[in-house]
Amino acid sequence: MKLEYIYGKQAEQFDYLYIPKAFMKEEPFKKMSASAKILYAVLLEKQQESVKRGWIDEKNHVYITVDTEKLASEINSVESDVVVALDELKHVGLLEVEDKKVYLKRFVRREESM
Repeated sequence: MKLEYIYGKQAEQFDYLYIPKAFMKEEPFKKMSASAKILYAVLLEKQQESVKRGWIDEKNHVYITVDTEKLASEINSVESDVVVALDELKHVGLLEVEDKKVYLKRFVRREESM
């Protein structure tokens, strides 16, 4: 397959997932699997959609709902791999599940983000 170059403003037409550089350089994130890093980026995007839908709890925390089967389809994976990646995100503290609501956690400490 011969692919074409990207010309000028064409680069702006693509939809991107953003994987934080901290995931490549900082402990404990750099030890995470590529699947967990990609899944976090997908969930961050979903969190933006949640804000638009008003999915914010009484503590002002944005939450998302997760369907592992749909997520697997979305990232071209199998459901069991998505479950493993979600568990990995929980283990490093980037994700919390409460009453079927999924909360993403910030990957930077509060003092570093100001």
